[in-house]
Amino acid sequence: MMMRASTLIMGLLIAGTLGAVAAQTTPPDTLSQARINAAAPGDTLHVQPGTYNGPFVIDRPLVLVGHERPHLRGDDTTHVVQITAPRVHVEGFELSRSGTNLGSDHAALMVQAPRVTIRNNRIRNSLHGIYLKGARYAHIEDNHIQGKTTIQRTETASASHHGGTQNEDMHGDMHHEALGQNQRGNGIHLWKTAHNTIRGNTITQVRDGIYFSFADSTHASENTIEQARYGLHYMYSDDNRFTDNRFSGNAAGAALMYSKRITVARNQFQDNRTHRGYGLLLQSVENTRITNNDILRNATGIYLENSHMNTVQSNRIASNFRGMRLTGSSYRNTFAENTIRANLQTILLRGHSDTNAWHTGGRGNYWGPRGLLDLDADGVSETPHRTVDLLGPYEEDFPFVALLTRSPGIDLVTHALQRVPPPGASMIVDDYPLMQAPHDTTEGASVASAARSWLGAVGLVGLLGLAFLLIRPARS
Repeated sequence: MMMRASTLIMGLLIAGTLGAVAAQTTPPDTLSQARINAAAPGDTLHVQPGTYNGPFVIDRPLVLVGHERPHLRGDDTTHVVQITAPRVHVEGFELSRSGTNLGSDHAALMVQAPRVTIRNNRIRNSLHGIYLKGARYAHIEDNHIQGKTTIQRTETASASHHGGTQNEDMHGDMHHEALGQNQRGNGIHLWKTAHNTIRGNTITQVRDGIYFSFADSTHASENTIEQARYGLHYMYSDDNRFTDNRFSGNAAGAALMYSKRITVARNQFQDNRTHRGYGLLLQSVENTRITNNDILRNATGIYLENSHMNTVQSNRIASNFRGMRLTGSSYRNTFAENTIRANLQTILLRGHSDTNAWHTGGRGNYWGPRGLLDLDADGVSETPHRTVDLLGPYEEDFPFVALLTRSPGIDLVTHALQRVPPPGASMIVDDYPLMQAPHDTTEGASVASAARSWLGAVGLVGLLGLAFLLIRPARS
């Protein structure tokens, strides 16, 4: 009896082991909605290479793993994949052809449940890339998202980009029509969500790279965003962090609006050079820390409007057309230990606030080689640094005066006014300017030299233009 029981137990153990091995070695299979519907919660579905037509809905906790990048293709009418269950994991796929209705928020991946992971996918030809709608604790990592830049039309009757589906059966020749940047979707869109991680994604040719709307306590790091309107865009989103990201070639690197308590650290804001291109834009932002960022070669490095009690510290602001732009409605901000040099125009002031501080703990900013005195050799000059915004009051009335910035004539007059500022002049005063740059100053030296070479040609024009402007009252 004991022997028979032992034999039975051994048989069950062997069968269980063989079953486990079989489960582990089951080859990848095709993907269909029927396979998803037949899966038990917690199953892992391995998907073999191929093209699989959607749309797909995942309504139970599953792990989907693509082998050799299988292609999930939508039908141009809705989301390619819609996730309505928590703890779903999607990894290793290519996704394309979402719907194009902005009002319906069509996306390659629509996530509507918590604790979802989207990793190592490639998304193209879709309106929004990844959309988190009320979904919390998501992990969005290592995805490549390329926005939808054209839409298919017919010569006889075009389908509306905002109004519904595309009908490829309509008579007439098909052609592709370019989508303007504002008509595109966002790379990653977050709405009414919190506690997410967005890391290591590459996003190009979208409206906004990562868009936050009522999205709090989220960390975005190590993302690369190019050719977007705003690389990163916050609206009414508090207690967020974005660190170690790269924003290049956008209309604005990052736009922070109507938000509080954001940490902005170790990012690169570079080559955002459109007419109104900003490295970093703050509109109605409070209690935010901006530290250790590289803000280089933008139309305007940092722009603050109606923003209060923010700290801008230890950043490198160089080789921009305009280093900073501040409005009089921005007050009680602190700027300290920044390297501010080789910008064609150091600062543009629209109005004035005496409550902004240009130093902290007895240390101000580095403004470039200025011949300052450091009698006690502590690295801080005893001579205050003044930056006079000579042309700012006239730029809106006479945009051409921007061409005179840093011409020898304007430089000469500005240098004199720094020593003896005229009454009522718009200026900032750094009482503790640094003698040495806290950051590497290689960036900007060649740019500044080249700029001065062509600006020298307009030096005389600068003096004549300045004389005209000074005798004409500025518009109030």
